[in-house]
Amino acid sequence: MNDNREPQDPLFKQGQPSKEEIDRRLEEIRKAFSQSANEAQQRIRRVVDKAGDYWQQAQTAPTPRQATGLDEQRIRQLANLWSNENWRVAKDLGSYMDIVSWKNDEVWEVTVQTRWETRAMETVTEPYTGRSATNRPQPILPVWDYDLPEVTSLKAPASHTKLEGLEEVAACITCNGTGRSLCVSCNGRGWIVCPECKGRTKKKCTTCRGRGYVADWTVGEKKPFLKKQAENVANSVGERVSDVFETIRQQGVPIPNPIDADPAGKGPTVPCPDCISGEIDCTCGNGKRVCATCEGTKMSLCVNCGGTGKVVRHREIARRFDLNIQTRIVGESMIPQQQLLNAGGELVYNAEVDDTFLSNAAPNGVPMDVWSTAVALVNTESQEKPRGTTKPLQSNDGTQSRATLQVVELVRIPYTRVTYRFGNQEYVFCAYDAEGREKFYADRYPARWERIERLVKAISTDLLTPAQPGEATPPNTTYGGGYRVPVEVPPYNITEEDEANKSNNQ
Repeated sequence: MNDNREPQDPLFKQGQPSKEEIDRRLEEIRKAFSQSANEAQQRIRRVVDKAGDYWQQAQTAPTPRQATGLDEQRIRQLANLWSNENWRVAKDLGSYMDIVSWKNDEVWEVTVQTRWETRAMETVTEPYTGRSATNRPQPILPVWDYDLPEVTSLKAPASHTKLEGLEEVAACITCNGTGRSLCVSCNGRGWIVCPECKGRTKKKCTTCRGRGYVADWTVGEKKPFLKKQAENVANSVGERVSDVFETIRQQGVPIPNPIDADPAGKGPTVPCPDCISGEIDCTCGNGKRVCATCEGTKMSLCVNCGGTGKVVRHREIARRFDLNIQTRIVGESMIPQQQLLNAGGELVYNAEVDDTFLSNAAPNGVPMDVWSTAVALVNTESQEKPRGTTKPLQSNDGTQSRATLQVVELVRIPYTRVTYRFGNQEYVFCAYDAEGREKFYADRYPARWERIERLVKAISTDLLTPAQPGEATPPNTTYGGGYRVPVEVPPYNITEEDEANKSNNQ
C-alpha cells in the first residue's frame, strides 16, 4: 500500500487508512450490496413469473360430477345444501366430490317423562263462626286412599284439597278457651312507656336543642330581605336534617350531628325563651301512655279463635308434583349424542303408561331392542325416588311420593353416512334428521379456502429458494403487465459507522 504521508503524521500513527483504501472498501461494499439486491430481484422475478401459473392452478375447479341415480342425486343435493349453509366447507361440494360409498341408517331417541306426586296430611284450624261441624266424624285414612281431583297435565302446580267429613269444633289452646289473651303491645300492663320523653316526663326543647340558650339576633347588622329569606330556608332544612341525626342518636347509634352548630360559636347568646335549662314538660304527665291496642284493658281478642274461644279444625292433603325426564339414544352413529338430542326426528310412538301398556309387544314400526330399552327405562323411573329431593318415597312425617303419570315417546332419527373424495383426500359426513330438516356433522371436511392456502405456500417456498447462478439480471426494476412486482433498490449512504468498521478490519 502506497502512502504519501510522512511517518510523523498523527493519523498515520493512529493506524487510519488512506483515501484510496477507503474508496476501495466502499466499492467492495457497493458491489456486495448490488449482488444481494440482484439475487433478491431474481427470486422475486422467478416467483412472479410462476405466480400466474399457481393462481390458475388454484382457481381451476375440478370437473363437475353427474349423478347416476336418484340416491346419488339426493346425496349431492344434501352436500350442496351443507356447503351453502356452512361458509367453511368447500363451495358446491356436492357437484365436485367423488362419492366412494354411502349408507342409510337410523337411531332412536327414547324419552320417558315421569310425574311424581307427593302427598302429605296437614291439620288446619280457623276461627269458629257459629256454623255446626259434622255430627259423625269420618275415620282418617292414608293419604293415598282418598280420591282427589285428577290431574292430567305432566306439569301441575302444588295444591291443597280439603277433606270433607273431618271437621270438628275444639277449644282454642292459645287463649285456653277464653277468647282473650294478654295484650301483646303492652304485655298485659295496659300502658307503655311514653315514646317522647322515655318515661322522664321531660323532653328536650326543640328551640335551643337542649342547650338552654339561643343566638342573640338583636345584635348585628340589618340584612336584606332576600338574604334573610334564604337564611330562613337554609335553617329550616338544617333543622330537619339535625332532627334526623338526633333520632338516630337516640336509638343508641353514637354518631355526631354535623348540622347542629352551636350558636355560641357565632356570637352573643340569650337564654332560650321556651324552656328551662333546655327541657320542657312532656304532655304525658307521668311518663306513660295508654296502650292503643287494648286501650288499657290489658287484654285483647285472641287472634287464633277471633275471640270466640273455639276453633274449627279440619284436615287437608297437600299435593306437590315433580317432573323427571330421562332420555336414551339407541343405535350407533358418528354423530355426538348432544346433537342427536337436538334433532326433531320422526315421532313414531307417544302414549301414557297404563294398564293397557304391553311390555312384551312392540308397537308397529318400533324395533324390539328399542322397545326393550323403553320398558326398562319405564320400570326404573317408576321405582326410583324423585330427582332433586332427599326425602324417601315414604318418610316419618307422613309425606309419601308415587309416580302417578308416565309418558313414553319414541322418535326415529334417520341419517345417511357418506364417504367421498375431494382434492385427493377422503372425507366422511353425516346428514341426519327428518326430510326437509336435515342437519350435518363431520369430523373434518375440505375447507373453502384450501386452494388459496396452497397458493400462498407455493409462493413462500419459491421466495426461500436461492437464485441459480447464471440467471440474467433484470435490466430495470420496473415490470409491465402480468403479475410482475417492481423492486426498488434503496439508496446507499456511507456512514461514519461503516468507516469505523472498515478501519478496525485493517
